[in-house]
Amino acid sequence: MSGTPKPCRILLVEDDVGIGRLVERGLAAEGYEVDWVRDLMGATETVRASVPDLVILDRMLPDGDGAAFCAAFRRLGHSAPICMLTARDALEDKLRGFEAGADDYLTKPFEFDELLARLAALRRRAAPPPKLPLADEESRTLILGGARASFTPREWPLMRHLLTNAGQTVSREALMEIGWGDEPDVTDNAVDVYIGYLRRKLAKLGDGPKIETVRGVGFILVP
Repeated sequence: MSGTPKPCRILLVEDDVGIGRLVERGLAAEGYEVDWVRDLMGATETVRASVPDLVILDRMLPDGDGAAFCAAFRRLGHSAPICMLTARDALEDKLRGFEAGADDYLTKPFEFDELLARLAALRRRAAPPPKLPLADEESRTLILGGARASFTPREWPLMRHLLTNAGQTVSREALMEIGWGDEPDVTDNAVDVYIGYLRRKLAKLGDGPKIETVRGVGFILVP
């Protein structure tokens, strides 16, 4: 369906059937797409067909050390995050893994929830920075790509404050103070009305930031 985010595709390189099945099923339940292979040859063939978004890599495999695959993967210019998942827990083994190009190193036995948390952290670090529109103060306009959205003198201070604090919750009280100051007879409803105006204008920027409501608190501009 159009607009549905593409699932993160993980290459799992693990020869232990019990661990491989556990990780594959667990990740699939979390919405990941998993290609599970049991040796370096299978990993190499999978990468040649399509580079994964993320790699979980054992060290001790039937046809060699996963660190060698990791180093070769990096030499080919692939930047997908690699999490080594292995029983080799000596410091020198960890250093070898990082030197080969791994981004994280988790030793067996492990908790699946910790693996999930580490994968989420790797994805956040690998994600491209969010695109925020450029603000033209003089014309009270936001510009993103070739799209433009212009704001009234009343709307602009509210929009600018949300943009400056993108990704953070802004309270209704703060927006009331910025937009209306000490003006009498202003209610919370005024903030809701103007947030509606801002949302309609932001829609002109296409795949730009959106204003979301934080129930009972205020609003947040999500890049």
